[in-house]
Parts: sequence; C-alpha cells; structure tokens
Amino acid sequence: MLCLLTKVIKKDYLYDMKRVNLFYLLTIFLLFASCERCIIPGGGYEHNLLIYIAADNNLSEVARENMNDIITHASVPAGHALVVFTDIKNQGAFLIGVSTRNKVIKLDTLKRYGAVNSMLPEVMGQAIEDAREEYPAKTYGMLFWSHGTGWLPRGLYGEVPQYPVKPTSVASPFEYDIYDPAYPRTKTFGQDGASEMEIPDMVTVLQKYHHEYICFDACLMADMQTYYQLREVCDYIMGSPAEIIDTGYPYNKLTSVLFPYEGLSSLTALCDAYFEKYNSQTGYNRSGTISLVKTEHIQSLAQAFRTLIRNGGIDPEDVDRTGLQTYDRLTEHVFWDIDQMALMLGNTSDYAHFRTELDKTVIYKKTTENFITIPITHFSGLAAYLPTSALPRTQTAFRTTSWNRFLEWLPLSD
Repeated sequence: MLCLLTKVIKKDYLYDMKRVNLFYLLTIFLLFASCERCIIPGGGYEHNLLIYIAADNNLSEVARENMNDIITHASVPAGHALVVFTDIKNQGAFLIGVSTRNKVIKLDTLKRYGAVNSMLPEVMGQAIEDAREEYPAKTYGMLFWSHGTGWLPRGLYGEVPQYPVKPTSVASPFEYDIYDPAYPRTKTFGQDGASEMEIPDMVTVLQKYHHEYICFDACLMADMQTYYQLREVCDYIMGSPAEIIDTGYPYNKLTSVLFPYEGLSSLTALCDAYFEKYNSQTGYNRSGTISLVKTEHIQSLAQAFRTLIRNGGIDPEDVDRTGLQTYDRLTEHVFWDIDQMALMLGNTSDYAHFRTELDKTVIYKKTTENFITIPITHFSGLAAYLPTSALPRTQTAFRTTSWNRFLEWLPLSD
C-alpha cells in the first residue's frame, strides 16, 4: 500500500543562486517546505514541466548532483512552473516546486510521499496529478530520469543468447569489459530497488493526460517499440537510441533553453544543448546520441514499415547483421538502426516511401562519431528490434508488443 500523502507545514526559504552548496542543499530544502507560491492571475500557468527522478538505485548520487544543477541554474519565467518529483535512496520521495524571482531561487516542498516505489504506476500517476493540481497550465511537459532499457520487459536486458551454431556477429569490434574503469558509467536498466516499470504500465498512466512532450533521460528509450506505444500520449518524444552517460541531460542549461516554452524551437534548443554537452568532451566521454520525434507521424511510419517487410518477404533471421548499425553493447544485440534495417529488408520503392515517412517522424537527430566503443556510422535516430531465435525470451516478449501486433511480423506464439 502507498503511504498516505501528507502536506507539510510551510515556511519560506530563499536561496541565492551564488551561495548554493552543491552537496547539502537538496537535504536542507527537503527538511522544510516553503509557501506563498506565486500564483498566476486566473489560476493558470502557461507551461508546467514535471521532472520525474526515480533514483532509488545506484544513481542516487548522480541524482543529487543533477538536482543541484537544476536548482543552482534555475531560471523560471513568469507563467511557467518547474516541478520535480525526486525519489532518492534512503531519503524518501518528495514533490518540489522550483521558481525564481530576481535571480533568487525559491523552493517549495509541495508533497512528502515517504518511502514509496516510484516504479509503481499509481505513484507516478499521483505525482502527475499533484503537479497539475498545484500548477494548472495550458501545456505540460515531462522529463523521465532513471535507468532505462527501452521496450524490453523487466529482467530481459542482457539475456544470454542461445545459439544453434556459433554466430558470425558476436565478434563485434566494440566488445568491452564492463568493469573497466576507463569507460564512463551509463544508465543501464530501469529500477527502484528491484522494481522496474514496463512501457505498457507507463502508457496506462500517461494516457490519462496529454503532454506536449516527453523527454527520456534514460538509456535506449528511442526505439520504435517504445514510441509506438507512446504515440498517442504526447506530441513530441526526445530520447537516445543508445545508452546515456550517467550525468544525463544538461541540467545546468535546462530551463535557460526550454523556458519560456515556445514549442518545437524550445525542444530543438534542448536537443542542441544535450548534443553539445557530450560533443565537447574528450575520450570515451565524447559519447552522445539524441533525437526528437513528432508522434503524429508514427502510425504512418509503422504502415510504411509493414508494407516494406510484407513485400520484401525476407526472413529477419537471414539478415546479415555484421554490417548493421547497433546501439547497444550486448553480446547479442537488440537495438538496431531502423533505417538501415529497412534498407536491408525492403525493395527500392518501399524503402523510399519508408524513408520519406521516417524523415517526417524524426525531426532532429545528432550523434557523436562513437558511443564509448560503438562506432556510429549510420544514424537515423530510432532503434528497432530485429527478431532472432537466439534470444528466445526476448523473442517471446516481442511477439506480444503492440508494434508486432500491428506489423503481424511474427505470430503471437511459436
């Protein structure tokens, strides 16, 4: 059972941007609650951004650093609301309002949820309800912060492949030692403690609302199986088809590029800031892939892909994967570039139509030359699963996805 929501006694605390303590501010403001929020005349805001930080896992320290970046660099114009749900290990969950007045930060503890599981749909739904009740707005955006494994159900990331014969694709040029300290840490799989939220559960929550955009600060979320399920809950989706280095989005620039919110131009500015954050790094830290999708075109893209695979008549097991762009660092890859995949599966005319729809759908895409040890030589901004019997549990899960149900690519059962 979820803990009962409790309102806390509110007191005003103002923090000067230049005097924020990076490591202690988060703990301090969670102990108290401020009041007298600036209420927009008429009871509404222009835009409300909710950041959902699910960090009751091994990313808690990074979450604290990102939260402090958000706070110390916050620039929230009049008519805008910045709300942060934060669930950090050994600290409990809170809903925080962040505002600025004359370069002074104002923090407002709106709700204390106690020890909850942020991967439960009812917890996420409650956070959305509370943020909208506190700051009703004309438009809404949401940024999800946690681990991520795209469309894969819980427990399937890194399934040990079952090969009938030794495959030629295993000897990939970017095999690596996951424990090698030379590689930067990434966000690898979604969790709160031992719990994970699957995409259908997320859709169940989000379909009750409408968001202008959803941003994923989590690995491997820009895949077609995930986005197809989310196509009706928002207008735009931003994410990475590859992993994300654990420092995540450029939170020191988040509000300065996204606010005041002006639709597509604000979202592309956030994409630019994300890309520049990683493109300006050196070595393995110079690793970043980002794309922005317009959801109204996803169904047309799906139809074009269905036509392509039906007319192509190629068994996905027969595709030569050695030259196919992948975005993951698994032994047997699950996240492949959908554009290059379509080129291999379809005839010339069907592929041309697919590419036209893809260009309408993916309206922004940028990548560094490599993601850690993966050379990025072909980048469409969207990943997809190419069926393989080498991953029997993953294959079974794929059969029941809404993406495969629409395509009728694989039968629902063996």
